[in-house]
Amino acid sequence: DCQCKFRFACFEPIMGLQMLIMSALLAVFGTVAGAGTTLRLLARRDMGKLSRPALLGRSLCACAVIVLGLLGLIWCFASPPPFSVRVPGPPAHRRNEPSRSIYLGNGCFWHTQYDLVVLEKDASGPFGGRSDDNVTSLVGHGGGLWQSPSGTACYHGMPSTDYSRLGHSEAVSVSLDAASGAIAQAQVSALAKVYFGDHGFQTTKDGRLRLDPQDVGAEYRNVIGLPGGMDNAELWPFIEAENTHGMRLVRGLGGPAHDTKDQYVVYVYDSNVFPFFRGERSHQFHENNVLGRAVPSSYTRTLKATQERLGRISEDDRGCPQIASEIMLPIVFAFACLTAAGLAVLYKDWNTSVCTLTYRWCPERVRVNDTSTSPLP
Repeated sequence: DCQCKFRFACFEPIMGLQMLIMSALLAVFGTVAGAGTTLRLLARRDMGKLSRPALLGRSLCACAVIVLGLLGLIWCFASPPPFSVRVPGPPAHRRNEPSRSIYLGNGCFWHTQYDLVVLEKDASGPFGGRSDDNVTSLVGHGGGLWQSPSGTACYHGMPSTDYSRLGHSEAVSVSLDAASGAIAQAQVSALAKVYFGDHGFQTTKDGRLRLDPQDVGAEYRNVIGLPGGMDNAELWPFIEAENTHGMRLVRGLGGPAHDTKDQYVVYVYDSNVFPFFRGERSHQFHENNVLGRAVPSSYTRTLKATQERLGRISEDDRGCPQIASEIMLPIVFAFACLTAAGLAVLYKDWNTSVCTLTYRWCPERVRVNDTSTSPLP
């Protein structure tokens, strides 16, 4: 996703808008292939050998196939997916305590995590130079209204757990040393200064633009989540004070129905209502290819190994299917083929029935066997 300039030349999953476009194209191709193949196969059959009951039975089977195909396509494309559950609160697999952590997102979460880890480990900063054991920055997703039936939101893969379909954006969660007081205020101020600075945004004639504008869609929108959101009377003013470039700050209502702008605006969420969902191990402490910034092996290897040893990036309790997002492409194609094949059979059977009953609109001049033996006119 964030890393790949050429989507087909790398092994990162196909993402966001690209995945949607490819899925839509495959749905079209599947429809054409399914209908064309079915009509050709039916044209080779001797329709005169079908009785009316057999014709009716085949039509009913075609209707069932159409329903199955349409339900499959709805499952592939609907946002939120069928059977999604409204987020009731912080997920069970959380690592950072929700009451004293905030999350920040501005595009791909890889570079944001690195910037916040640097802040956490700065001995002269308000986090006091956290060791690898005490670093809390984790990539994940937040700002959505929905979660999967299993209570999670995952990277692109199966639609039922796809964070973008569930309305979330990429983000990074960081724990504060306290929920309130001078230390919390200083840490929130420092986090906001890094967030609004030039590490993730650039000034353009239209406003502050993310440094990765090639990542398109609401799943890359700018987000801030903190307990109470804009109504946190103690901490929110420190975030506003660091917004020195005057970015538009909007109270978030939750995706996917709302909060769809992916540039020039920051959506602010109450993290108690719109909690953070920890992301996959493979995305934690990742190389920073998206912005072309080199990161040390102490970050991608040593720190990651430490966090893994502590169980902070374990996959055991997240409930996310370990499959590549590309698996959805043949699934979309198959459901489109099924739908089109069922429609083709239904069309053929309807055409044959009209021929039988009226002797009209019957290009093949073939009747279905019935009690009548009168010749075709």
